[in-house]
Amino acid sequence: MPGTPKLSISTICFNQAQFIGQALDSVLMQKASFEYEVVISDDCSTDATRKIIADYQRRWPDKIKPLLREKNVGMQRNGIETIERCRGEYLAFLEGDDYWTDPNKIQMQVDYLDAHPDCSLVHHKVELMASPSGESLGEHPPPAYRLERPDPRLLAMFNFIQTCSVMVRRKWLPPFDEQFQELKLGDWPLCVLLSERGWIGYIDRSMAHYRVHAHNSWNNRPADYKIRAMEKMAWYLLERVNDSSKDIWMDTLLALAFKDLGLAIVSLSPGRILDRIRFFINRSSDFKKPFWVLNRFWPYYRANYLAKYSKKRINKFG
Repeated sequence: MPGTPKLSISTICFNQAQFIGQALDSVLMQKASFEYEVVISDDCSTDATRKIIADYQRRWPDKIKPLLREKNVGMQRNGIETIERCRGEYLAFLEGDDYWTDPNKIQMQVDYLDAHPDCSLVHHKVELMASPSGESLGEHPPPAYRLERPDPRLLAMFNFIQTCSVMVRRKWLPPFDEQFQELKLGDWPLCVLLSERGWIGYIDRSMAHYRVHAHNSWNNRPADYKIRAMEKMAWYLLERVNDSSKDIWMDTLLALAFKDLGLAIVSLSPGRILDRIRFFINRSSDFKKPFWVLNRFWPYYRANYLAKYSKKRINKFG
């Protein structure tokens, strides 16, 4: 492809032979007035994923830019190194088990970013699809989060941006330091740090399917694992966001500590309950936030409540 593409599409995959063809077809069907590339990295799959990618690259050499690893490096490092190979002014994401459904998706999002130079990222509605049944599990984000220029507190309390819906300005990407690479979550902190540079845009149109299946890396994790991963992310962001956002991430850390206490209560383990009470009180003291003012955490629990029904359905099929 001559010159620099307007858009790069970052795609990572691992053992997704049954899905990767549909993902790539959904990219290649896009109707765009600009040049774009697909930088796709296979993390040393043991199924036919690599062969399928090689076949697409043979047929679409100007579009498909593969990275076929000889050693598995893990999702986070694979994702970061794929992004670093992207050359476009804008960057979109599509993981190997998801797919786009609207042929005008990337044109609409590029036009949106072109028209709003102070917008750091734009996302859209996504339909959640059970696999292999094909049943619709609803749309994401919940209606309350379908907003242009949302309050930053909302993104601290709930990750309402689906990865396969995101397009960002590549020049505003944060540095992917060693601490970022150690996080279990990548898309959420990336969107937060981008939102520190500009506002979040939204297109109220469903243009992708997020596939819910037994091998989703996050949905099937136990609650304790998720809390630990979100705590690590929140501490990372607390050290890097603007001063005006630090209070938000302290509230998030307190809300996670309170949720951890709730899990301890459910476990009916007196020792664990006492330990979590002490931990919560100490964190409240460290942040100089009175722990009895629980209404500060209401946005966090409201966000989780709004997503609760769809998560129950996801767990049913996941």
